[in-house]
Amino acid sequence: MSRPEASPAEKHPRLTAIARRTQDVMRRINAAPRWLLWLKAVGLAALLAIGVWFLLPHIQPLALSRELVVGTRVSPTSFGRERTTDAQGKAIILESGFDHDLVAAFAQSLGKSVRFVIAADEQSLHQLLERGEVHMAAAWLTQRFVEAPTSRNLTGADDEMKPSASLLMASKPYARDNLVLVQSASAIPMTRIGQLHQQVVHTLQSNSYEPLMASLAQQKITPRQEAHPGWSETELLESVGKGQIDLAIVPGAAFRVALNYISGIDSTVDVDREEDIVWVFPKRSGEKLALKANQFLASAEKDGTLRQLQDRYFGAIDRLQGSDRKGFLSRIQTRLPQYMTQFKRAQSTSGYDWRLLAALAYQESKWDANAVSKTGVRGMMMLTGDTADRLGVRNRLDPYESIMGGARYLDYLRDEIPDSVPEPDRTWMAIASYNVGPNQINMARKGAKSMGLNPDSWADVKKALPQLGQTKDGVKIRGGEAVVTAENVRMYYAILSRLYPTTGFSVSAPTRTYGISTPARSGSGLR
Repeated sequence: MSRPEASPAEKHPRLTAIARRTQDVMRRINAAPRWLLWLKAVGLAALLAIGVWFLLPHIQPLALSRELVVGTRVSPTSFGRERTTDAQGKAIILESGFDHDLVAAFAQSLGKSVRFVIAADEQSLHQLLERGEVHMAAAWLTQRFVEAPTSRNLTGADDEMKPSASLLMASKPYARDNLVLVQSASAIPMTRIGQLHQQVVHTLQSNSYEPLMASLAQQKITPRQEAHPGWSETELLESVGKGQIDLAIVPGAAFRVALNYISGIDSTVDVDREEDIVWVFPKRSGEKLALKANQFLASAEKDGTLRQLQDRYFGAIDRLQGSDRKGFLSRIQTRLPQYMTQFKRAQSTSGYDWRLLAALAYQESKWDANAVSKTGVRGMMMLTGDTADRLGVRNRLDPYESIMGGARYLDYLRDEIPDSVPEPDRTWMAIASYNVGPNQINMARKGAKSMGLNPDSWADVKKALPQLGQTKDGVKIRGGEAVVTAENVRMYYAILSRLYPTTGFSVSAPTRTYGISTPARSGSGLR
C-alpha cells in the first residue's frame, strides 16, 4: 500500500508559517481604524525624512547654530595645523594662519565659535559651498573662484557663462594678490609672459584657472596646464625646487612666504594683475552672513585688526635677502644638528619652543658656540660677563649654559612687558628688548601711543623704535637694530617651524621663575 503524497503545507512548513503570519497581519490592518493607519503612515514618513536629513550633507542655518562652519585649505597664506601641548602638557592641535585668525575674530563678533572644514583643493571647496556643508569659505580666494565654471547654474540657460549665473557671492576685499610664475633658480629666468607658449605649466586643481588660460589664449599664448588634485602651493613649490617640475603658477604671497624655507625657486614674471582677496558665501543662504562679514571687515580695517594680522603673517617675509636665506638653510644642515639636543633640552627646562631659542641663537651667533665680539659678549647667545653672572651662567662658551642663560634673560624681558600685550607680540617685543633693553621698549610703547598707534601691537611699536634718538647720557639708541633683530628672529623661527613642524611647545611659552637676581636698570639692558 503506497503512502499518500505530502501536501504543499507539509512540504514547505516555514513558508506556510510565514504566509499565515502575513495573513494575520493583513487581517489586523484591515480591522484597524482608518485614523490609526494614517498615523502610522505619517510616522513612517517622518522617520524616513529624518533619515534622509542625517544622511545628506547639511549644516544648521547660522541663526540656529552655535558655530560658524568655514571651508578652507591648508596653505602658507590661510591655514595651518600643528600638533603641540598646552601649559598642562595635554596634547592639542594648534591652528593658525591669516585667514584663520581673521575668521576667528569674525566668529567672535557674531558670538559664535568657529569650526574649520579642510578641503583638499579649490574644487572640493566649491562643492562644500554648493552642497551647503559650510556657511562660508576663507582660503585666500579671488573673484575668479566665485565665477569659476563649477559654481555655474548649469541648467542650459543662455546666460550660464555670465558671472550672474554663479551660485556664489563674494565679500568686500580684505587683501590683494596676483599669480606669479615660479621656476628653478638655476634655470634661465623668463622675462615675458609670452615665453609660456606651449610650455607645461603646473597648477593646483581649480577651475578658477580657466579664465586665466582663456585670457592668455586671447593673447595667442597657449601653455599646457597640468593640474594636481589635492596638492598645496607648498608641494608645487617644493617640486620646482627639487627639479621635478619646471614651471608652476601660485599666488604671489604664497611664493614670498615659501621662498624663505624652500631653496632653489625663483619668480621673475607676474602672470596677471593684482586681484581682490575675498571670503565666499553661497548665494541662496549666505546673503545676511555676507552683509555681516562686510561690516566686520570694514571695522577691522578701521580699528587696525587687518593691519596687525597682515604684519603678523606677512610683515617679515621679505626681511631676509637671498644670501641670508641661503646661509641659514645651509647652517640648518651643517651646524644645527650639533646643537639640536641642547636646544630641545633647554625647551624642556625653560618652557620655550626650541625653535624660537634656536632662531634667537642664530641671530646672535650664527650657531657658533665660541663666538666672541669686540665688546666682550660671547657664546651661543652672546651674553656679557655681567649678564652671565646674574643669570647663573658659569661658562658662556658651553652651548647648553649659554642657551639656558638666553632663555632666562628672554623670560625676564617678557616679564617686563605688560600683560596687556598679547602673544606673539609680547615675545617679539621681548626679543627686540634682548637687543636694546627693556627701558627702550617701554619708551617705544609710549612713543607709539603718542603717535596715535597701539602700544600693545608689535606692528606699531616697531614703527616707534627707530625714532627714539638718544639716551639721557647722549648714547644713540639702537632702535632700528632692535627691529631688525626681532624681524629676523621672526623669520628664522617661521622657517624652523616649517622644517620641523612637530613640537611640544608654542611661541606663547608660560613665564617661568628662575630666582635670578634683579638686573640693574640701564639704558642698554643686561647685554
